[in-house]
Amino acid sequence: MFVSSNFLAIHYGVNDTIAKFFVDREPPINNLYWKDKLLYLRHEPGYLFIPIIVDTLFKLGIDKNSLLDKKYVEVLEQIGHIAGLHEAEKITSKEAIEQCIALTKDKVENEYFYSALLGYMQGEKNNFIVPLCTPFNALHRGDIFLFSLAVLKFDDELAEKIIEYWFAIIGSFLLLDDADDLEKDKLNNHENAFLQSGLNKEGIEKIKTLLAENLRLLKSLNQTLARGIDNQFVTMAKLPHIQEYLNY
Repeated sequence: MFVSSNFLAIHYGVNDTIAKFFVDREPPINNLYWKDKLLYLRHEPGYLFIPIIVDTLFKLGIDKNSLLDKKYVEVLEQIGHIAGLHEAEKITSKEAIEQCIALTKDKVENEYFYSALLGYMQGEKNNFIVPLCTPFNALHRGDIFLFSLAVLKFDDELAEKIIEYWFAIIGSFLLLDDADDLEKDKLNNHENAFLQSGLNKEGIEKIKTLLAENLRLLKSLNQTLARGIDNQFVTMAKLPHIQEYLNY
């Protein structure tokens, strides 16, 4: 189904210029992330997050022209291709990170952010990113896209805010994705935050608390986005295979 700029504005509060840019953009050629896709955007978290994250970066104070410049957008798309290679099991997680480093190391604008990102992606604990992580590893399966931020200019204080909002947005979308895929992921032993929660009272409370914190943070910057995500969770909570767990 076609994703329109009006849809992005009404449901997620995306700036009109940013929405139109991605709605009108052609899928990159020879890119596994967009393999066999006729449209750049789809009604799936893995595609909707792009204009929403870009809009969030704009609302946090990053120059709109920089965000829509090919220097940033093409790096983001190339990381999508690397993510596609990893998902297709053509490369390992380690190789995906190495390819992202090779792609971005000569384009870095903020050394504080980049050094923390390198440490975080390589398993180090002593950096500002780790305390901002969610309780579920499954909600960090798209973290290599953080490498796209390397080419943007922002100060150290904003770096921490960006990570906080990034994890809130991506984590919320992946929770929705994991809710839809719960039974399938259970059968295939795939990463899933609900499965990692243990599907017990304590684990489900962790998910509810995380969602409430995410929505509270997002509401402070973009009420439409927070409301749109909240509405999706209300719908998700009515799914029979989810409802039984949420009623703990």
